[in-house]
Amino acid sequence: MATVISSDLIEKHNVNKYNFKVIAFGTKDENHEEEPTVSVEPQLADEKIDSSALSSGTKDSLIESLMKKTDEMSSNFIKLQMKLEEKEEEFAAQLQKAKEDAFAEGLETGVKQTQEHIQEELQNTKTLYEDSIKKLESAADEFKSSVESLKSELVLAAIDVAQEVIKVEVSQNSNDIAKALSDELIKDLQGAAKITLKVHPKDHSVVSQHLGALQNVTVISDGAISEGGVVVLSDAGNVDSQI
Repeated sequence: MATVISSDLIEKHNVNKYNFKVIAFGTKDENHEEEPTVSVEPQLADEKIDSSALSSGTKDSLIESLMKKTDEMSSNFIKLQMKLEEKEEEFAAQLQKAKEDAFAEGLETGVKQTQEHIQEELQNTKTLYEDSIKKLESAADEFKSSVESLKSELVLAAIDVAQEVIKVEVSQNSNDIAKALSDELIKDLQGAAKITLKVHPKDHSVVSQHLGALQNVTVISDGAISEGGVVVLSDAGNVDSQI
């Protein structure tokens, strides 16, 4: 194998061994970790280093140190991830609780507003009902007053109609009416010793003929007596039966 540096000149070249060590690592916080910083401390700073000059033990030591630090970083990353998941679960729980509280509060508010609305509607309905009752009572009073007024008018009208009917009947059948009244009055005065009947001149002849057989009865024509009417004078009492 060829030698680059001859044996007579090798003593002039002295290559010192370099030691590698970790001088600092970044501190971790909740969100990230700083990467480790590796520095090399040369024993001779002014000379260039040939990486082939590193010994096998130094390389193994450096690799082992880097592997160890990598494991630590992996472990820290896993712990950080677990904490992040815990925070997410905690946040999700808080969010769910906030939703439930907001829903409960909204539901309570809705129920309260609904109750207030129902109460208001009931009050309005009650007011309308009371107003309707007052209007019905007023209408009933007016109807009652109208009925009473109508009743009075109907009574007066009925009396007028009856008077007209009676006048017609009397004018057409005064003789029959006078005879019927005379018979009824004489029956009521059977205990009288003497009876005098006053009748309208139009009915005198008919009533006289009808009662002529009675000895104690005298029939007198009187223009002051209405047609069909009879006035009785007796010792048992007097009766005016004019229509």
